[in-house]
Amino acid sequence: MDMKSFINTLLITLIFFGFKPKTQAQSIFTYESIVEKLNEARKNKDFNALAQSYFYLALYEEKNRRNYERSFDYLSRALDFYKVVKDSTGIQKTRFHIARHLIENAMYNDALDELQDLKPYYIRNQNHERSAEIELQLFKIYFEKLDVKSAENSLRLAGMHLNGIENPELQLKYLIENIQYYEFVQELDTAMVLANLCIQKSLYSQEDIYMAKCLAARGNILLDKLEFFDAVEDYSSSLALINDVPFSKDRLHVYKNISTCFDSLADFKNAYIFASKYAELQDSILNENRVLAVNTVTNKFETRQKSTEIKLLEKEKAFAEESNQQQKRALTVLVIALGGLLLGLYYIVRFYKEKIETARIIEKQNEEINRQKINELHDKIQINSMQSMITGQEIERERIAKDLHDSLGGLLSTIKLKIDNIRNKEENINIIPDFVSATALLDTAVSEVRTISQNLQPGALNRLGLIPALNDLINRYDSENGPDIIFQHFNIPTKMDQQFGLVIYRIVQEILTNAIKHANASEILVQLNKEGEDIVIHIEDDGIGFDPKINYKSMGLENIKSRVNYLKGSIEIDSRNNEGTSFLIHVKTN
Repeated sequence: MDMKSFINTLLITLIFFGFKPKTQAQSIFTYESIVEKLNEARKNKDFNALAQSYFYLALYEEKNRRNYERSFDYLSRALDFYKVVKDSTGIQKTRFHIARHLIENAMYNDALDELQDLKPYYIRNQNHERSAEIELQLFKIYFEKLDVKSAENSLRLAGMHLNGIENPELQLKYLIENIQYYEFVQELDTAMVLANLCIQKSLYSQEDIYMAKCLAARGNILLDKLEFFDAVEDYSSSLALINDVPFSKDRLHVYKNISTCFDSLADFKNAYIFASKYAELQDSILNENRVLAVNTVTNKFETRQKSTEIKLLEKEKAFAEESNQQQKRALTVLVIALGGLLLGLYYIVRFYKEKIETARIIEKQNEEINRQKINELHDKIQINSMQSMITGQEIERERIAKDLHDSLGGLLSTIKLKIDNIRNKEENINIIPDFVSATALLDTAVSEVRTISQNLQPGALNRLGLIPALNDLINRYDSENGPDIIFQHFNIPTKMDQQFGLVIYRIVQEILTNAIKHANASEILVQLNKEGEDIVIHIEDDGIGFDPKINYKSMGLENIKSRVNYLKGSIEIDSRNNEGTSFLIHVKTN
């Protein structure tokens, strides 16, 4: 049985046994209930609930608000938390939805890799519904790539998975893809039968989008058959169902096709109206789906360096090939010179002209190399300047800390001892309010001096290492009125260069200080991971955030960037007003 016969047989089976109206509405989470569960999960530090909440937020943003960028961001967060709790089921379902977003953004190769990786997992678990969904997504990719053979195979496999499954919505998707396939292979009568069936069965669906797709599909077939009046009627009915859907690609295609119909009917006024709507919607979709490629400073530097090296190699290769060509031309000139002096002179002039061009290319390459050397020297000078500044800062901090501890701290401790002696000698002195108040203020001063001294020079860093020192820092920030601070670390070496560890300590200290003082955060997540030769610092809060595009005159932020540059690292800041701030920092251990 060939592919087309198989699909026809399977569709007949689905018509009589597969499609049934829904008797029970699916459970729908409201936005408020999802946010409530998310806040509760944050409070209880329940990472599994956090993953689920972000996953449902992603689906809500996509389906109800059509905010695909926010949906993709929530899916990425859900995937991170599912990986933390090692929930393989959650990881796979999140990756599937990420693949759908990649297809919507025309990133077909990335989506194909994801789906091909997911496919064996659902086959092993005999999850036929999700396997059918994956095959339908693969059909879209192959169809866009005009790989008809692979598209046919995916459609056939989807039908096999759907056989015997009662999922009207998924079967409608399968039916719509079949209509598209038969229309593509110009079997319009079969496509028309399926389109009429699709419209009939979409009445059972609670989603207007399926009725709209079925009507538009029949309109496409009528357009192919040159039945323009009927096509316009179906297109108009489809538009009525999706007219309020923002950035709809289905509506974009309908605008284009209905304009074609009116143009064929010589109704140029309506043709122009819908052509204008098509152009306007297309511009809106392009603006909405524009993806800003945000790379870290290190990746940008490495990419630029590799790009320069590749260009130089290409130029060297071009030069070598040009040299070979010159030799061939020279031989040709010598041979042809025997046949005619004028033709020989022509080739000699041409040879010297190309030689001058080659010399110009070499000179340009040398200028580029010298410019790179100057930039590298400038970077080296900046790093040395940062090193001197940071070293000087730490020396000054150490001196001030010692002075506070040895001088002012010792003096306050001596005063406290004398006051304690007075209290021991004078039994009734504790009833004097001023004495009690002065004693409390003195205790506060001693505590403040100790805290300032520890902030200026963390003794735990020298004695115990980076992780214990950060634990001590976070414990000092922790208070009943302050935010909850979650500290996680993975594979951080216990021994590392003291100066390196001190710079990382200062970076974390500065970010935490800014978050506590300015962000009004209720929760702060601090993560330190070792990935290969890199230490990755990830600090995220749920505070008021800020606009990274605004050039704030903040010494704290400049200190953070200076210390990251000193370690030849990279920093990425993601912040939105009232949605928190995220710092992602990569530094190399070597």
